[in-house]
Amino acid sequence: MLSNKLSSEELLELEDKIVREIPGRITEILTRTNRSGELEELLRLLGLSSLLINESGYKPYTNGKIVVVGATKVKKTDLEGVGKQLGISKGRFEFYLDYDAAKKHNFRNMLFKPIFCAILLGPMPHSGHGKGDSGSVVAALESVVELENVEGFPRVERLEGGQGLKITKSNFREKLQQLIDEGVIEPDLSA
Repeated sequence: MLSNKLSSEELLELEDKIVREIPGRITEILTRTNRSGELEELLRLLGLSSLLINESGYKPYTNGKIVVVGATKVKKTDLEGVGKQLGISKGRFEFYLDYDAAKKHNFRNMLFKPIFCAILLGPMPHSGHGKGDSGSVVAALESVVELENVEGFPRVERLEGGQGLKITKSNFREKLQQLIDEGVIEPDLSA
């Protein structure tokens, strides 16, 4: 960290060094900042945030449906209560809270439907609709996100606790709050 601001001369020298370095390292820089979650901040600091705007214009509605899939002992009404505490009405949730429902849920039906803003994943069978060549449905959904082929698909998040996927009232609340804070989910005005 610099203790003092650079002089005009030092700034020009730094600019020359950066202009020489960046062309050979741009892929590395973009990859590293993307993986660390700092890409958006880098572009913002460079005044280039507009480069991240999705050209297709597809963006899920922040007041859309939140799909919760995975086996849990927590009652649906308890999860709806957590949502209500955060200002999200129960009508915005779709719950598939047992193994059979999770296995049969067809996530492909959510493609290019902006009414779905988020998918929260808990424990589920490895096999199911949309698994494809992946080892599990969860892996298939996450690979869609990792490969940045997310256009037309809602945000996918894991609900974890202890040794892996688990749906609890506390991690459900934390994840919803995180998505609210990030602007993925917007609380209801009337809740």
